[in-house]
Amino acid sequence: MWIMNLFLALFLQTPVPAEKVVVGLTDGERIVVENPEFSGFIQGRSPAAVLTYRRDKLHGQMPANAISRIEFGKYQKGKPIAITVTLRSGETLQVQSERHDFLTLRGKTDRGTVLIKHPDPVSVPLKLTTKKPNRQKDLTIQYLEFPASSE
Repeated sequence: MWIMNLFLALFLQTPVPAEKVVVGLTDGERIVVENPEFSGFIQGRSPAAVLTYRRDKLHGQMPANAISRIEFGKYQKGKPIAITVTLRSGETLQVQSERHDFLTLRGKTDRGTVLIKHPDPVSVPLKLTTKKPNRQKDLTIQYLEFPASSE
């Protein structure tokens, strides 16, 4: 009898929906990434990922599941990245990246596993220099959208 109950319990379980993020690239292409993993000024796996930001003298962290959309501003060498964050409530915040001046996103798409870097440091020729590289032409991500998960 317990085998029948175990079988029914396993059979009737609904699969956990995959977390998704829509990545808008600077060339206009949109990519849907399932189960994204972030590093840089967004850290962790979605939905437990956290955006680390600053606004004037306020430093904070915001869970990705509270965010609807993130738009990246113009890159300036040696400066934090300007970010416009739209919360699920509709409120919009103007913040800056904290501690990191990059974002890496890894996950599965219909084309296979992808790794997207913003800015992408391998798209320029390697040069030996003592100055911080100017990544303005290496930007790849224009925005991230976090669709509401259908629970």
